[in-house]
Parts: sequence; structure tokens; C-alpha cells
Amino acid sequence: MSPAQLKKLQELSQVFSQGKANPKQIQQLSTLLAQINLYDQEEKSSASDNINFIAAPRFG
Repeated sequence: MSPAQLKKLQELSQVFSQGKANPKQIQQLSTLLAQINLYDQEEKSSASDNINFIAAPRFG
């Protein structure tokens, strides 16, 4: 999550916690969360691309 996304999330969180969110802010939050989730999924995907699994030795 970028610093700008974090700041926007904090601002929207404040508005929502006060119960004052308007439809535009609801849409902004939805878009922001989708961007954050997509970034998180891409990070996990690229991290798993670099993982090499080594089979455990079999005894017996």
C-alpha cells in the first residue's frame, strides 16, 4: 500500500466512523480497497514465483 493510499484510507475511515459517508466516499473506499487487494494479490503471486520447494527425504 502506498503512502497516498494509506492516507486516503485513514481519511475515509474517519468519515465512516462518524457515520457521515456519502455515496462518492463509499465508491472511493470500494475502489481503494480493490486496488489494495489487487496489489496484495500481485505481491503474493510474485513472491510465490520465487519459492522453490524441495521434497523432504524419505526414510525407510
